[in-house]
Amino acid sequence: MCCPKRFLVVGLGFLGLLFSIGYRAVFALVMVDVTKKTSSHQKCPVNESDHSRYLSLAGKVTEQFSQTMNTAYFVGSLLTQAPGGYLATRFSPSRICGISILFTSILMLSLPFAIPLNKWLTMVIRFVQGVVEGASVPALNGVISAWAPRTEKSRMITISYAGAYISPTVAFLVTGFTSCYLSWHSSLFIYGGCGVLWSLVWFLVIHDTPAQHPGIGEQERQLFEEEGPGHRGGNRQVAYSIPWRSIFTSLPMYAIIVGSFCRNWIFAMILTELPQYFHDVFSLSIDEIGWRTAVPEVFMTIVTVTGGVLVDKLIKSRKCGITTTIGRKLAQCSGFGIEAICFFVLATLGKSTEDRNVAVIILCVGVGFSGLAISGYQVNPLDLAPQYSSILTGLSRCGALGAIMSTSIAAAIRGCAELADNILDSRSGTHGRRGFLRTICSGNKTRLGAISRKQELDKSR
Repeated sequence: MCCPKRFLVVGLGFLGLLFSIGYRAVFALVMVDVTKKTSSHQKCPVNESDHSRYLSLAGKVTEQFSQTMNTAYFVGSLLTQAPGGYLATRFSPSRICGISILFTSILMLSLPFAIPLNKWLTMVIRFVQGVVEGASVPALNGVISAWAPRTEKSRMITISYAGAYISPTVAFLVTGFTSCYLSWHSSLFIYGGCGVLWSLVWFLVIHDTPAQHPGIGEQERQLFEEEGPGHRGGNRQVAYSIPWRSIFTSLPMYAIIVGSFCRNWIFAMILTELPQYFHDVFSLSIDEIGWRTAVPEVFMTIVTVTGGVLVDKLIKSRKCGITTTIGRKLAQCSGFGIEAICFFVLATLGKSTEDRNVAVIILCVGVGFSGLAISGYQVNPLDLAPQYSSILTGLSRCGALGAIMSTSIAAAIRGCAELADNILDSRSGTHGRRGFLRTICSGNKTRLGAISRKQELDKSR
């Protein structure tokens, strides 16, 4: 018996996000490595044998400028989120997704040459990467929307998006190990090459809808006839009939955008600032930073997948009066709430070895349970209007403004670090700034109210 084709969509979606979202973590950790000063606490075989390989960048590319490069990526990504959603509705969402990841992978392969050459060229490449990659997630949501039966929506989205949330784990581990024992740029080549290969496989085997797939089995075809969304994929008629007024006057849509803003704020901070936190506060080597920043993401991936299955079962069973709306609200608020509390606690820690271990435990709890929120705002576009899920996802991804703001604040605070050191005492100086940053990030999440109800957009279908 052949594997159901919707499982193939989910599996490749998982891998696509694993690579494309992982690019952010790879670059962030590489820049921590190439901009750091030598230290007796940060020894690796490559460092000891060949300082000239990359340590000449230290002092030329400052940590603040490195943060600004991360911001440039998120600015570029913000520009193409909504247009990417429209393109996926107007044309083939699977092709838009594949092209997006293919080109950002090629740009990833160019970074090992650009980083030693010119810091401004590197920033431009990061910005263009963001522009190109911005369309990938809205397009992927469009593909999954067509392939998700009504009773499997949460689990299909959460399993696919688990690739995004375990991507920092894999990226930090791979980058930490290869930077320490191979070369500083080896992870850039590994990830870029994997992204190119993934794109080629995606183009060959993925179709926009079950109806367009020539190899779909009879049992799966019957399932889609009974529970499938029944839309036709991207085409001109669908694009011309988008209910723009209903979308822009929908309170649930704005609730999704707020959820996306909060999620992007903290996720970008974890990807770009957490490695720097362990480097500055605890003076760890690059390989140790890699595994310590990776562990919390493993817990989040587990919670993301199991939470999606649990929410689907609760909604399907209707136990305790849990409807689709209530299930989304519970997942959203519990995920963000637990993470917020943990980051407040993280801000109170010191710099001892015991505090270092406690920090990892707190991050595992907070980041781990944040995976519940994916069954809230991330799945909600498929509840509201499956036919227009690419559009709704593209608009909600404008919440990437949160990533821009959080990384910009990180860069600004780092730029003021010298002044802060003169004001704060030796214990609270470096670490206090990190704690303050995380307090800001987590505090924004607690403002998120209940996630959306099915309202205006259902009427427009």
